[in-house]
Amino acid sequence: MSLYDGTEPVVVSPRPALIETIVEPVIYYDQPKDMWGLESNACQVASISKEAAFSGSESIKLDWNRNAVDCKWAGIGIGWDGYAGKDLTEVMAHAAIEMRVRAQKGKMFGLPFVLTLEDYSGGMGFCFTDNKYFERTLIDQEWQKVTVPLSDFELQTENLDPSNIKQLQIELQQQGSVYLDDIKLIWYTPEPVKPWMVEEKRPDPTDFPVLIFGNSFINDNGWGLVKNDCIHTRLENRDANGDQFIHATWQKSAGDCGFTAMGASWNKWFPVDLSAMLKNSAIQFDIQLIKGGGSQPIFQIGFEDYDRGKSMVAVASNYVNKGMPSTWSKVQVPMSDLPPSLDFTRIKQLYIQFEGDGEAYLDNIQLVELKIP
Repeated sequence: MSLYDGTEPVVVSPRPALIETIVEPVIYYDQPKDMWGLESNACQVASISKEAAFSGSESIKLDWNRNAVDCKWAGIGIGWDGYAGKDLTEVMAHAAIEMRVRAQKGKMFGLPFVLTLEDYSGGMGFCFTDNKYFERTLIDQEWQKVTVPLSDFELQTENLDPSNIKQLQIELQQQGSVYLDDIKLIWYTPEPVKPWMVEEKRPDPTDFPVLIFGNSFINDNGWGLVKNDCIHTRLENRDANGDQFIHATWQKSAGDCGFTAMGASWNKWFPVDLSAMLKNSAIQFDIQLIKGGGSQPIFQIGFEDYDRGKSMVAVASNYVNKGMPSTWSKVQVPMSDLPPSLDFTRIKQLYIQFEGDGEAYLDNIQLVELKIP
């Protein structure tokens, strides 16, 4: 019988006061101590150079080409601190490898290094020096910091034991030519992550009334204001205050006019669940008919879902007490009249499909609750 099935939380050890009390922080500075790979071979030319230095008088000069004939591996290694076994356990969550880097000439848009920590049993941990670790966006002829957090090293694949580190290897990929200087361990606190895109909070799309078109489409998420041989839809001023309405003229008899429509999302193109609103809500709009109508529908109105299914109602004189109006009048189309031909839980947009030939003004298109006695 299990009496408790909780899991123990992972505890991050507190950061020690001084990194020097845990491990020697200097990996490379001037003298080529505890290093290997400073040689010329088919892959690389590596040396200690006085040509450039960030501090002191020397730096590591590297020229390499992994695509060269007979090149199997390129890189250098630094044992540091006399190749003593180094216990990084307490600093793995708090420290980073920092190095100063510059190009020998021109610019490099990446730094194809694989930093590898190796322990004394042959286990390894890897981290590729991605551009996100650069102080600037590219490597040029000015010294800059490249800072790689120890917490970003992949430790599991080859079972690195961080309590018994032997050396740091810098494996060289692709090709390049750089100077390296001042390689060391530093305390590191990552910058707070700033999202590159923040999703705006949206109001409840079923909190009716929702005005889909007033002077313009809500959130500018409407379409269909076009002019062609079949339809001309445009915005015009309704009064001296600059209030706008939709003026639509259409002729489906003009020829191949299969697409005479307009639509709008009122939830910034996110799906809307209208399933609970169908019995007590309506599509409402103001209309003035200029031409067409009578018993024939002037357009169909309804919704489209994200599977392109449509549920539409033909708007004709049956929705206006005195027939289709020649002056501005308000029309309500109950949602309960819509056929169940789409997924009302994933509504994409309000949809208007013009029929026959006609001309009309439309305004104040909205979704409203019906007052049911």
